[in-house]
Amino acid sequence: MRALLVLIVVLFSLTVWSSPASCEVYYLDGLGHIVASEQVHLNSQNPNPVFQLFRKKHKLNKKITAAVLAFPFPFGMVGLHRIYLGTKPHVPVVYIASLGGVFGVLPFIDFCAITFDKNFDQYRDNQKIFMWLKE
Repeated sequence: MRALLVLIVVLFSLTVWSSPASCEVYYLDGLGHIVASEQVHLNSQNPNPVFQLFRKKHKLNKKITAAVLAFPFPFGMVGLHRIYLGTKPHVPVVYIASLGGVFGVLPFIDFCAITFDKNFDQYRDNQKIFMWLKE
């Protein structure tokens, strides 16, 4: 419901009041009150502010979901968070073979790394067993 209201406001503002270089995006609460607004600049790489808004929200949702799945019991012990992030099938097998990632230590470290690291993109499609180690 909230996303629909944001979409309607953005589309309305794009058609009526927007200039070709930038537009205003409003964030609404459940009652329809404006909570915040943001000035979005249009360019050739990011031509539509609606897509930009949904990309931000999707990235945040993916991080939250991966962190919840990484919590050691019960999903982290079988490596479900690694499957969700797009790893190869051998990584969850290692989690299961090592008795739940050495009794839940690996999933707990993964949970902390996913939750507290600002650069979430390094965990997507990461094929290493210890995804939080830098090369």
